[in-house]
Amino acid sequence: MTETATGAVQYAEDWGVVGQSAAAAALRHALISGRLTHAYLLSGPEGAGKATLARRLAQALICKAGVRPCLECRTCRQVDSGDAPDIEGITIGGVCDEGNHDHASDNSTRIRICQVRRLERVANLSPFAAARRIFIIDTADELQPEGANALLKTLEEPPATSLLILLATDPEALLPTIRSRCQQLTLTPAPASEVAAALVERAGVPEGEALDLARLSRGRYGLALRMHGDPSLAVLRETATEQVRSLSRAGRNERLDYAQQLSRSWQRERESVLATLDVWRSWWRDVLHASAEVPGGTPAASGPLEQCSPAQALAALSATQRAREHLITNTNPQLALEVLMLDLPVLPAQGMRDGEEAREPIAVTPEAD
Repeated sequence: MTETATGAVQYAEDWGVVGQSAAAAALRHALISGRLTHAYLLSGPEGAGKATLARRLAQALICKAGVRPCLECRTCRQVDSGDAPDIEGITIGGVCDEGNHDHASDNSTRIRICQVRRLERVANLSPFAAARRIFIIDTADELQPEGANALLKTLEEPPATSLLILLATDPEALLPTIRSRCQQLTLTPAPASEVAAALVERAGVPEGEALDLARLSRGRYGLALRMHGDPSLAVLRETATEQVRSLSRAGRNERLDYAQQLSRSWQRERESVLATLDVWRSWWRDVLHASAEVPGGTPAASGPLEQCSPAQALAALSATQRAREHLITNTNPQLALEVLMLDLPVLPAQGMRDGEEAREPIAVTPEAD
């Protein structure tokens, strides 16, 4: 890869994972020194580059160019398209060895134990062409509890020719015993200016749009790229962000009305409701980082919430995570969402004094009768 004025040298250094040079460098060092471990846990917010970094590690292991994969040969293209014979993705709705299971159409909301059992079987087979069989679990925090326990067995006694790469948005949702058996790398959002520059340079996005996407994605290049390709994602995120801002200042009755609306949506559009809760988790995590002055936080997330304490933000984040867990484990949706609404902290609106009641209404999508 040759050097150009647009930064191709940096592209080689970070494996094309914008803003994640440190994580890429750690993996390259492990490859060069021969100290690659049997399992990695890549954690970070949605769209930060976890899946891309996992693919780059796989390409670095099987591409003839070595630790700086060319990204252009047939092998590298197979990895990116999901067709490489020695690399398998384990995802919600993926395949298992049970002939009567159709996870793609049975509304699976978790990675199931039968999928992990298939992983165990295949991991013990010799690879076709590469030195290792590589399994990318996306995302590991969506494992069924039974599946997580089954995976633990493979992590405790890994086949010598296997490499497991676990991706997680919320690593704390994983069993501590799983985390302890993986080498952990945390991916954090990049500066918005870096994301915008990469969108212009690598994806040809107009500068103005790139700046908007970088802001809305809060420094996550992968998410920004997806929103560029599907503008409805940007609309959903903007709507969900405004909803959670309003909820943080809303009264009890408004919150319960909204819980009822959202529970009705759950019956028809589960993916949309889960996506909304994912936006809320991300937003509260940013508020937590900003309120606690943690590096990597997004100051814009806390702008109207100067009076939100770290404890309140953490409580809101935990409540949102619990509600999501309850929904995907088939708890009564209205009950789960009402509990969430009651657990969220009540915060004063910007410029208001403690004790004053917020009056900003929550925007909801009208439903057809």
